[in-house]
Amino acid sequence: MAAPSRKFDPVSIFLHWSIGLGIIAIAAVEILRGEFPKGSAIREGLKALHNPAGTVVFALVLIRIVWRLTHPAPASHADTPVWERLAGKLSHLALYASMIAIPLLGIVFTLARGRPIDFGFFQFVYPLDHLIGTASMKTMRKVHEWLGQAVLALAFVHAAAALWHHYVRKDDVLTRMLPHRRSSAPAPVAARLVIPDEDARRNAEKLSSY
Repeated sequence: MAAPSRKFDPVSIFLHWSIGLGIIAIAAVEILRGEFPKGSAIREGLKALHNPAGTVVFALVLIRIVWRLTHPAPASHADTPVWERLAGKLSHLALYASMIAIPLLGIVFTLARGRPIDFGFFQFVYPLDHLIGTASMKTMRKVHEWLGQAVLALAFVHAAAALWHHYVRKDDVLTRMLPHRRSSAPAPVAARLVIPDEDARRNAEKLSSY
């Protein structure tokens, strides 16, 4: 019986890297936006990317959660210390909680200001300004910004732990989340046993007699 694969499935790998790169891209855009004066065309253009990009990442996070519930992660090594397993679970829970809370707060904050989520080709409009007051909006914005910094710190710790496993522990914690690579080696060719027929054997004996 073949041993179960320790690599994540392709869908989990795609969602993992898409979400991670999406979060980094959004953070980079926000940092870059602060370098331009308020009211400038570039700053406003970068600002317009924030809400739709965050909403797309939020959708990917929800898909990732559903996929994870229906497709459990590969089992960890049996010799993994208990504290290490607990730390991994807690860090993942913190990451998922942040990745849900950050875009959710951003969406509610935008709608509470009476503004739509503009995707360019269409808009998501559901005004909440009549339900949420100014004080609540300010609180949501501060929590949204604080969690944005926290999720980057968690992502850094997550990446550092993966590199530690790869270079220090020398296990497969990192490689099992890397995209699958097809082997470039040619497929082995089955050896063939060639049995000469009777006529060929006789001809060979005649030639050898000369």
